[in-house]
Amino acid sequence: MRTLSYYKPLIHLALLDFIFALSAWSYLITCITTGVSLLFALPLGLIFCFLTVLGARVFARAELALQTYFHGPPVVDSPYCPYTIFTRYRIVKHEELEAGQCDGNTRVKETSFLKNTRSMFFDPTSYQALFYFIVIKPAICLSLTLFLLTVTPISFVLVLPVPLLLKTTRRIGVWQANIAVEGLMGSEWYRQYQRL
Repeated sequence: MRTLSYYKPLIHLALLDFIFALSAWSYLITCITTGVSLLFALPLGLIFCFLTVLGARVFARAELALQTYFHGPPVVDSPYCPYTIFTRYRIVKHEELEAGQCDGNTRVKETSFLKNTRSMFFDPTSYQALFYFIVIKPAICLSLTLFLLTVTPISFVLVLPVPLLLKTTRRIGVWQANIAVEGLMGSEWYRQYQRL
């Protein structure tokens, strides 16, 4: 009962997860409604749509890092890889190889803003993150937060149910961390896992 690994999921699920989910949901809803309503003034609407997709990718990377820190690596082998936010890597061109600009690497960072933006908009993980933070995350987070805020004080007052609460919270935390990985990494994660 004095182990920190049992209290980390409780702190995350009862307090931090709700604040993170609320900030992600409010940011994305605000940017989506503003971007869609300003699409008649095309440059402003596109800027807000760009900020929406970019924000969803930033929140997705932060969510994966939080889940890995508080609940350990999920059940499947190492699904958390550095989730690229904006800059993509491309294969080195023949001209760059012959000119000696690549330092022996086969992949280099893409420097074109338009190509990075295009690949970000066509990447399915951008829209998986939007769906996860607008639909899936609020339902899970709200129900878990309400449950833990009502049960935790009672358990700590009665003392005996505390070990059961901590073990249950740890298992629920691993479950929702796996839901986060499946919701955010989705098809990419399954494709990489099936190759192994």
